[in-house]
Amino acid sequence: MRPSKTIAAISFLIFCTTVSFAQVTTNGTGGGKWSATSTWQGGVVPTGSEIITVQSTDSLDIDVSVTITDTLRDLSGRISTFDSSQVIFGAGGVYEHAVNGGDIPKATWNSGSTCLFTGVEGNAPSNGNQNFYNVEWNCPNQSSNLNLGWKGNTIGGNIYVDSTGSARWQMCAPKSADGTTPDTARVTINGNITIYGGAFSSNGTSNSLTVVLITQNGNINVTGGNFGVSRGSGPDVVWKLGGDFQVSNATIQNSGGTTKSNALIFTGNTVHTFALNNVTFSGGLTVVIDSGSTLEMGTSQIPVDNTGSFILSATATMATGDPAGVNVVQCTGERGGAYKGNHFDTAANYTFNGTVAQVTGTMMPATVNDLTIDNAAGVTLSQATTINGVLHLKAGEFDNSIPFTLGPNGSISYEGGSLTVTAVKTKDATVPHQFFVDQNFPNPFNPSTSIQYGVPGRAFVTVKVFNLLGQEVATLFSGVKNAGVYTLNFDASSLGSGVYLCRVQAGNAVDVKRMILLK
Repeated sequence: MRPSKTIAAISFLIFCTTVSFAQVTTNGTGGGKWSATSTWQGGVVPTGSEIITVQSTDSLDIDVSVTITDTLRDLSGRISTFDSSQVIFGAGGVYEHAVNGGDIPKATWNSGSTCLFTGVEGNAPSNGNQNFYNVEWNCPNQSSNLNLGWKGNTIGGNIYVDSTGSARWQMCAPKSADGTTPDTARVTINGNITIYGGAFSSNGTSNSLTVVLITQNGNINVTGGNFGVSRGSGPDVVWKLGGDFQVSNATIQNSGGTTKSNALIFTGNTVHTFALNNVTFSGGLTVVIDSGSTLEMGTSQIPVDNTGSFILSATATMATGDPAGVNVVQCTGERGGAYKGNHFDTAANYTFNGTVAQVTGTMMPATVNDLTIDNAAGVTLSQATTINGVLHLKAGEFDNSIPFTLGPNGSISYEGGSLTVTAVKTKDATVPHQFFVDQNFPNPFNPSTSIQYGVPGRAFVTVKVFNLLGQEVATLFSGVKNAGVYTLNFDASSLGSGVYLCRVQAGNAVDVKRMILLK
């Protein structure tokens, strides 16, 4: 459950005249020490397991150790602690910063705790550079672009963005103190980032000497608002994403110009879902699929209004279900600094797994590693291609009328799919990767027809013709053949019109084709 739902319910009940659970509120006369009964209405010192409200007119000095397992709602921004070990937000514990500016109390943020911002407007609170667990930003009256100054921080859980008013929230804004010394901000996020509305990005600095490095182990899910890998014109930003990237009904916006590396890098030996729906691009999103990673794109396209780059690394995999195949990537490649320009590595892998007929697309390079065909509606090869890895035929027909060539270590794995042309070129010869017999051509015929068959290895082969009574009428070949593709001519001048059966056997493999003679 999102933390804000709990807070919304709590905020409502605070103002009710009858309350069914424990609440403690400061006295409204200036506040005081946590341990003093005079600080609190009714003289009851809170235990941390209730809803605690610090009024806007009060300050609070936490002078004892306390663990918050419910809610500490701060309307003043004047809560002080001796050190971060003095206040612990436990599982389910929430600190709500419901004031503009002010201070966030220094605390320890345990697994399952949440730091919630609801009152920030034109000024960011101090002490924002903490290792929070969950963070939620819901500030509908925000009027300035603000950040919490994260640098070397680890966010143990999730980040939620509900509203940023008319401005945006940025995690950090590194700067060079003297204008000449480079500065780097590193942030680790172990959970997901979910954006429901507002504008969110990693940073907002214009300092060209800075670098922002984001490592995120979870997913990015945007259902509204504005997401930017970087909104600062100065820094190089590298955002390594270990999970999925799904954006709908939102804007993807980045700054930085053509010389800055504002790159979203899909990393780790895992499958990442990449889904875009009703997305507007402002600036370029550079997408990098790191070695060993798979980007499952479904039918998502990257249109020409994205000026970023698309880079598929060696041993990485691009999977697409779009009819246009690899040509769904139409970004211009103008932006990206070190990642500038589109690049499809010849040692990368490609998977076509749509539900309607697909082409591989001319943007797929002429040399690939693995190629997987997993589409019952069929896939057509767009250009002559060399496959150095494995051609996985999982489902549907792979129309290789435009031929492919197997590299020295290339192979075909028949896993339920098929080829249009069963004879395949290798570097040295035309060798089939399984026994086959093509339908004779022409068929019907008069008086002769051609029969083509292939054997993947040396075998004893017999080719015989029978009538429908099972009587042998011709032996076209009987002997040993090496691996290869062979063609025989059958002259039926002496036979009458009718249906005949051509039986080809190579070792233990047998196939029979029906032939129609019409005179």
